[in-house]
Amino acid sequence: MKKITLYALLTVSFLTFSCRDLLDENPESLLASNNFYKTAADANSAVTAISGTLHGTTMYGFRYLVHTTALEDYSSGQGFYIPMSQYQISTSIISVTDGFWTGFYKTIDAANRVLKYVPPISMDETQKTQLLGEAYFLRALAYYNLVKLFGGVPIRTEPTENLNSLGGKRESIENVYALIIADLKLAEASLPLTQSIIGKPTSGAVKTMLADVYLTREMWAAARDKAEEVIGSQAYSLVNVKQPGDFEKVFGADVTTSTEEVFSIKFQRSVAGGSGLPQFYHLNNSQWASNGFGTFFGFPNYPLLRDWPEADLRKSFNLYTAGPNKQGVIVPNGATQPIRFGKFKDSAAPTGIAHGNDFPIYRYADVLLIYAEAASQAGAAPNQQALERLNMVHRRAYGYAPASPSPVDFTLDGLTKSSFRDLVLKERAYEFMVEGKRWYDLVRTGTAKQIIKEAKGLDISSTVFLMPIPKQEIDNNPDIAPTDQNPGY
Repeated sequence: MKKITLYALLTVSFLTFSCRDLLDENPESLLASNNFYKTAADANSAVTAISGTLHGTTMYGFRYLVHTTALEDYSSGQGFYIPMSQYQISTSIISVTDGFWTGFYKTIDAANRVLKYVPPISMDETQKTQLLGEAYFLRALAYYNLVKLFGGVPIRTEPTENLNSLGGKRESIENVYALIIADLKLAEASLPLTQSIIGKPTSGAVKTMLADVYLTREMWAAARDKAEEVIGSQAYSLVNVKQPGDFEKVFGADVTTSTEEVFSIKFQRSVAGGSGLPQFYHLNNSQWASNGFGTFFGFPNYPLLRDWPEADLRKSFNLYTAGPNKQGVIVPNGATQPIRFGKFKDSAAPTGIAHGNDFPIYRYADVLLIYAEAASQAGAAPNQQALERLNMVHRRAYGYAPASPSPVDFTLDGLTKSSFRDLVLKERAYEFMVEGKRWYDLVRTGTAKQIIKEAKGLDISSTVFLMPIPKQEIDNNPDIAPTDQNPGY
């Protein structure tokens, strides 16, 4: 049984606060929302409610967890993910991405309420500063997801208290990133290195996200230096692995936290607090998910899977061609969907939306690999420190101690700035498989078209790099016209 974490607070606080302030569709109620914010307990509940917006079935509780899986070069999908596997955005997918837009703006609105109404509350100032830091971090996370999904979006920094505040023009991508970075800097100055409640953001989480944002924006030196701050804090370490099953210490449904967790969306094995993630990767008769529907699978000829060395313990942990059914009998996957993904599994979940697996937004492996890529790109060539950070992740994958030299270490011999980056990106592909990072790596590096052509033989359009702005937003926002729609939609 998991210890009490942030999700335990969500069960009560989100039900109380969100019903009152987020889900009420009566515009008149918006005018009185400031009546809620009176005490320190109100402030804590309001901040917990921001996190609560991320746990719904449209969001990290279900759909958003797997949104890019069918687009990635090692995976295909069935059902309404078939068009995505062919790099076409269908009507059914648009209904889902519309939900992402609505969901992340609910997160933003909840954060904006905190940032407006918590400062005047008479309470412990240190606690207040930390709560405001959490709000800035979570607002930045929402905008970061939005800008990667949709490109430029309206920037809203005030709570929705009347219908006029539902407008706002599409800002440039640069302006959205400027807000993200500004929010993260405010959060960085406000949050402690550790929190008493597992799952709350820390300064390490903020610094890691800043490093990630800088990496995406190709601000190489800034990304390197911010990642180095996290490494230098000595707050995190990679979990040691000797056999494939040891990765359950990182991803298992019973894990409360680990030494390498930087920031995760927390779940617990219950109907009220669980995740639907394993359903997407395991079949209905599988022991590893409750009511699984096996949406995503791979093929042996996909280059990443084909070329994955057998000695890499991540391979047998992540991939399986046969697995246990409900009776414990090992059953082959079948020829049509030969390879499945086993990273997230929960044999004891009571229902399909009650799995206990947390979803990692950032792990210490992110920090090390961000440093490796950014340090190399910031200089004329890869250096020994960048190589060492790459090797730490690589060693662990083969069962060696991360901080000690090993027989599988990469060397700098023959590596250029470009080829070293390719090595880091491949390591990221294996390390973060089905963690929602690979597609965005391909897009940000400008390699998506080439890699998908090589992996799946498909010519893809740039249209798929961004999702469509919801029609409802275009219809209802007076500052957005049909001509503001992303190309191709």
